[in-house]
Amino acid sequence: MTAHKHISIGTFTATLALAFSSLTASATNSSHQPLSTNFAQTLSEISLDLNATSFSDVELDEADSFDGWSAALELTVPFNDTMQLRFSLPFYTDGEATLTDPSLPDVGEKTDITGNGGVFDFMTLSFEHQLSSVETSGYNAGYSIGFGQITDQLETDTSDDDLYNHTGRVIVAAINMDKPIFDGKSQWLINAGVRYYFDTDDLHPDGRADFTWADIKTAVIFQPWALGKLQMQPVLELTYLGEFSNYNALALMPELIFPFGKSASFKLGGIIGLTNDGNQGGVVGELSIGF
Repeated sequence: MTAHKHISIGTFTATLALAFSSLTASATNSSHQPLSTNFAQTLSEISLDLNATSFSDVELDEADSFDGWSAALELTVPFNDTMQLRFSLPFYTDGEATLTDPSLPDVGEKTDITGNGGVFDFMTLSFEHQLSSVETSGYNAGYSIGFGQITDQLETDTSDDDLYNHTGRVIVAAINMDKPIFDGKSQWLINAGVRYYFDTDDLHPDGRADFTWADIKTAVIFQPWALGKLQMQPVLELTYLGEFSNYNALALMPELIFPFGKSASFKLGGIIGLTNDGNQGGVVGELSIGF
């Protein structure tokens, strides 16, 4: 019985080590990828991610204290060793906010905001190109560029039946990098990007229709560990969306990735707002599958 137990523990430890070594050496699919920050390395499998995110106390144009949840999917399709397409689709938002437009008779009252689309995230198609690899440079690096637009307007029950995001487009671009750290026991990722929004409506808290925001995300994937037979991969992310002046949404995201099989995982994370802008607190759940 004791010998069998030692063999099981040794086999389990070897399995964890093998899973982690494959993580740092090859981004096969998105099942080991953090919730927000993407690998610079091109995936070798088609990957599908489906997530739901709660949010609280978000400020919009003409509304504040927006609490609710949203759902989105993301499909990543590699078409050679260094290039891939990423399609992101926010497909549902539901929440409640306090009206701040002084021209409305119901200013200060609550309104429902709901629809088949996102808030600051639009339907986007991006091209991603890896330029260097960890084997030759010690790190993976590349760039991404894409275009997006709203999928559907968000409806309200205000006195004038106001609409959110009934227009809006965005151009996105980023420089991406990931590399092993701590003697290969962990992995660091960073996406340093920008979003240029134009023709938007009721989105920017200052009421601007066209604006540019920095979109910076960084993460550390730590060495996997286990609780009994439950395997998990700790992750810590820091995200920033804003303009370094009037709007600064900075959030810390502690996460756990629960792998099952070689090409699937469930991810669970928290969102802790560190500034007065953006999501002040929420949770994220995501199912990731590679094909």
